[in-house]
Amino acid sequence: RAALVSSELSSGRSGITTQDTYVSSMTSSNNSDASGEKESASDELTEECADTGTTMILKPLERAPENVFEFTKTTSRENVKVEKTPSALVTTKRTVVTSTKGWRNVFTLPISYDVNVVPHGTLFDSTNPQLLEATGVHPEGYNRRFAVIDASVEEIYGDMIRSYFAEHNIDLHTCILNGGEADKRPEAVDKLLDTMCVYKLRRREPFLAIGGGVLLDIAGMAASLYRRGVPFVRVPTTLLSI
Repeated sequence: RAALVSSELSSGRSGITTQDTYVSSMTSSNNSDASGEKESASDELTEECADTGTTMILKPLERAPENVFEFTKTTSRENVKVEKTPSALVTTKRTVVTSTKGWRNVFTLPISYDVNVVPHGTLFDSTNPQLLEATGVHPEGYNRRFAVIDASVEEIYGDMIRSYFAEHNIDLHTCILNGGEADKRPEAVDKLLDTMCVYKLRRREPFLAIGGGVLLDIAGMAASLYRRGVPFVRVPTTLLSI
């Protein structure tokens, strides 16, 4: 739990807490009853910031001890004022201590994805169902798909890609984008988003992105923006885009 909380703080996702460098320590105590069968434990996480002098004490909430922590944050600041008088120098030190309360939410999101290896030259073979299956399971009669394709890939394999889906009775809608480094611009993302809107891509409908690194970066940006995020299938065509 200490690692989770420290990680949350360093990643900048700690909600209303101050983002500083903290030193964390965990203290715990275990008490057993006479029979030794029951144990109760209270955990406290203390964080101290050397830069601001802030001390935070975090306690896990009973209903969600792994994810929600209530905290008390105490900050001590000193203000030193020096005044010169005709007879002497007068130094005034003032210490202000502030204390606030709040809570911290800590969550970890698992990330996993599959990388399917396809034998050379068989990706667009109509007898290979992998590409079609990668576009997800759809209701019967839903016979269309969406793909964004690198212009260089379109020039060489465009007819083969369309033929693959046509043989499966799928109407393929495409957006063709240039895949050069100079083409990684907001205008390319806007074009892809506009085309997806015209196609009316559904919230959970994966689309295909076929091309090099630039094309896949553009597709990833568009996928994260469209309807607060939609899935997409990467088909890298260069070594660096894998």
